Amino acid sequence: MTIRVQRAASRPPRVERTLEIFEAARVPIFTVLDGISRPDLDWSPTAGVRGIGKICRHLYRVDIWFLRRLGVEPVITEDGPGPPELIAERMRVIQLQIIDEVERCATDADLTAERSSLLDGTAGARLGPAVLHIAQHYMYHLAQITYLRRIRDPEWKAPLDEWEAATHLIEDGVLD
Repeated sequence: MTIRVQRAASRPPRVERTLEIFEAARVPIFTVLDGISRPDLDWSPTAGVRGIGKICRHLYRVDIWFLRRLGVEPVITEDGPGPPELIAERMRVIQLQIIDEVERCATDADLTAERSSLLDGTAGARLGPAVLHIAQHYMYHLAQITYLRRIRDPEWKAPLDEWEAATHLIEDGVLD
């Protein structure tokens, strides 16, 4: 079960749109993990190639990196193999921190304000573009993990409707 972002009429339009895009991109990832066996989670198609579990772990490690680059201390830093429920929980926790960071934007300008990195102290990272980059990163890897899951379980129903909805939401945001 995933936690959905609550709509708020009082949010600035770009803040709302950023949250919608992020939500649309993140939710289908959990569909891929739902009901997956541990052998399928840990399977890799060949040496040196990430399987589903390693890709999902990569996703939350990159989220942690982005938060630090944005000057935010991540609430989790744990990593390592584990069952799908643990990996999903780590992703969920870090994603909810990202959502909270966006929800704290009082104006659309807050999305583009430069922030100082915890990694090296440099300024220049901006929350809005970073969150949209993360959403695109999710969509890229969603295609991979969906393909890998279907290789292992051809009868599994891929989250194609969710992917389609996310791509249309992004499309609408660009063309508005």
